[in-house]
Amino acid sequence: MVFRPKWQRILEWMQTSTPVDTDPTGGKTDEILEEQAIKDPEKAQSLIARENARSENDPRLPALNRKNKLRTLALAGAICLIALMILAAVAVAGAMFVVDQAARLELSCPPAGTSTLTLVGASLLGAAAWRVGQAVLRRRTARASAENPPESRTEDDQNPVGAP
Repeated sequence: MVFRPKWQRILEWMQTSTPVDTDPTGGKTDEILEEQAIKDPEKAQSLIARENARSENDPRLPALNRKNKLRTLALAGAICLIALMILAAVAVAGAMFVVDQAARLELSCPPAGTSTLTLVGASLLGAAAWRVGQAVLRRRTARASAENPPESRTEDDQNPVGAP
């Protein structure tokens, strides 16, 4: 199959399947072909082949091509991987900037100690913020489930507890 841009495929489809296809006598081409196909089995086979060819080139129909799906999935994976790599590079560059700026401070301890303590402090601060966030989420879910206990939910019970 030759690769053609989408606009070219749409243009070809529009040229081959206009709804007002008419023959010189004024009848619709598709209707005449269907009538001939009913009368002649060879015409029926050619009509089926024509419809199959038309449906293969129809951009409105979903393509069931496994290779295209895999290609699309691989492209999406590559884009996600590149985005993740960019995010990691920005995080590392930011951390290096902060450590470098901390090393330039004029403190009584050496610059290597200041850099190390800054990196460890930032890591501990990030871990503490993550733990606090997790605790807040747990409290929210516990509060939501306490406000809406299972007994108050309206469900179609086949066998209610209090039923005789």
